[in-house]
Amino acid sequence: TAGKELRKLVLEDTDNVSSQHRTVHSSLLRRLISTASSSAVLANAVKLLSCLDKDAADQGDMINLFISSVDQFPEVNLSLITNRVCLFLTFSDASYLYIFLQVAEGHVTVQMAKQKLDLLIVEYRKQLGMRSLEYKTVSGTAYLIELPVDRRVPSNWMKVNSTKKTIRYHTPEVLKNLDNLLLAKEELAVICRKTWHKFLMDFGKYYAQFQASVESLAALDCLYSLATLAKQNNYVQPNFVPENEASQIHIKDGRHPVLESLLGDNFVPNDTDLHADGQYCQIVTGPNMGGKSCYIRQVALITIMAQVGSFVPASSAILHVVDGIYTRMGASDSIQQGTSTFYEEMNEASNILQNCSSRSLVIIDELGRGTSTHDGVAIAYATLHYLLKNKKCIVIFVTHYPKILDIQSEFEGSVGAYHVSYLSTRKLLQISDEKMGISTETEDLGEITFLYKLVAGASDRSFGLNVALLAQLPLRCIKRASVMAAKLQEEMSKRDENKLLRLMDEPSRDGPWESSPEVGLLCAEPHQGLMEACRRILRDMRSAQSNNDVTNTLSCLKSAQEIASKMIKG
Repeated sequence: TAGKELRKLVLEDTDNVSSQHRTVHSSLLRRLISTASSSAVLANAVKLLSCLDKDAADQGDMINLFISSVDQFPEVNLSLITNRVCLFLTFSDASYLYIFLQVAEGHVTVQMAKQKLDLLIVEYRKQLGMRSLEYKTVSGTAYLIELPVDRRVPSNWMKVNSTKKTIRYHTPEVLKNLDNLLLAKEELAVICRKTWHKFLMDFGKYYAQFQASVESLAALDCLYSLATLAKQNNYVQPNFVPENEASQIHIKDGRHPVLESLLGDNFVPNDTDLHADGQYCQIVTGPNMGGKSCYIRQVALITIMAQVGSFVPASSAILHVVDGIYTRMGASDSIQQGTSTFYEEMNEASNILQNCSSRSLVIIDELGRGTSTHDGVAIAYATLHYLLKNKKCIVIFVTHYPKILDIQSEFEGSVGAYHVSYLSTRKLLQISDEKMGISTETEDLGEITFLYKLVAGASDRSFGLNVALLAQLPLRCIKRASVMAAKLQEEMSKRDENKLLRLMDEPSRDGPWESSPEVGLLCAEPHQGLMEACRRILRDMRSAQSNNDVTNTLSCLKSAQEIASKMIKG
């Protein structure tokens, strides 16, 4: 059917027709359509299908699969067994003569056995004087003669089963003909299986032709689907740079092809600009559920779609031909193999480091989560460092570890910090449960609105407690977590401050003041001023962190920057 429809497209498109008057302009489409609608393939398909009964094929009925071929010829009837000459005249393909003759004979044998049983019931009606007598089938036992319990029957009739009012019998003649019927059915089943194998062997002669047609139809289906998708969703044609140019991916207003179909106009597009001669690594931070994973998947999907020849969901796209897209995201384990989630993550990371090249796209999401914080940060940092220094491939690295951002200083200009933007408002949680061991006080838990827009800069918060609140974790649990988070943050701030003050008050014995008397004399007098400057910087930084007003926060940061600049200049 598909071949006949496709032939209508190219029926008049011959080589003599000018390209502007052709129905199909693409040489690829013309080749695919020509292969899928080959006249030889269609003729073979018609010949093979003419042997089969479609309804029986749909139901998987092997017994009646070839019965339509017998029905097409009135000559095939009860006289078939004795008169086969007519089949030589009616069958166009002599190779099927023998097998169809066997199938037809098998069906006739079955039909004759049934007719003999039907004739027997007529005799029993006369013998018993019961015009309405019919065979009964009970619990899978067929051709039963059901009579009242007080009805006398010949002694050779075999009782099969009974009820309070009736008794069911099998007569010797019924049993004999029933055995003949079952034997005929078994022989027909064997013949049909042989016929099916013969049919498959004949089909195998055309296997290469049908395979080429199926592959062409599959390609047409794929191209048509991608074309329809591109037209409906305003996709654009991607442009590939020459092979001799540096690796690069430039996507304007990129969209996730799957989520866009669900969200429609509510989906927030994002830009991507990566170049091997410039910034070829993005470190993406931001709150949980903020859209980080969606963004990196979107870049990978757009790259794949472009390379298979599809238009892409973006305003524009310029990229190189990648030799592979390597990803490490999600969490999984292999209990059967005795491996943990963290081992599987490390195994995936190892595969990436060993196989990627400078022409690859590497996507890594949350590496190092399944172990201690120090080990996780160290492994994530070392992995990214290896990719940047040894592989120099395009990398998008999602992390919640702020320490990873320190790698920017070593690869200046090659690594950019980004985060998914959000709006944060304040929500007060009143904690007043003495049984929890928490004193009555007010804790600050921010409410967050995700904007799903990728912007420059790092995010300092992950808003894990907000996600716990969305997941409907018990409020008592969230309150305790909020207090614990605040205490840990305060302890960390004090520890960092005390460490810096100790360094200022107690210089190292191997420090510059003892190793150089001249430096010691020069620095002795401004020592107190240096300590005061550090205290002012720390005070401004704490004020910026705790201030709710953006203007005041910027003012505090500017003050700290000015003091630090003066210290650096001496």
